[in-house]
Amino acid sequence: MQKKNNNFFKLEMLFLKILSIRDCYGYEITHSIKELTNGKIDIKEGSMYPVLYKFEDLGYISSEKKLVGKRMTRIYYHLEPSGKEYLERIYKEYKEMTSIIDTFMEEEHDLQ
Repeated sequence: MQKKNNNFFKLEMLFLKILSIRDCYGYEITHSIKELTNGKIDIKEGSMYPVLYKFEDLGYISSEKKLVGKRMTRIYYHLEPSGKEYLERIYKEYKEMTSIIDTFMEEEHDLQ
């Protein structure tokens, strides 16, 4: 079975939105999304890290290790200006696509 490439709705848009609000560590990002969507979007941490690493490589986000307590460190992610621009672009594309779909669904179509 071929893997679907879903360019319409990107979870990365949600990751960047959370980071536009505040710097977060990984679990905090997924937990915030779950909480803010009343549990309707539950992202497994393992599927989030490849996206965060890609964003870091692209310069959209940066990371910083912070000591929490005496021994534990967490990696906090920060949205960079290029990431903010990317978020604005993909959100605009998302809104355009939802508008097109809404119009399509509301119209009567004659396919004969």
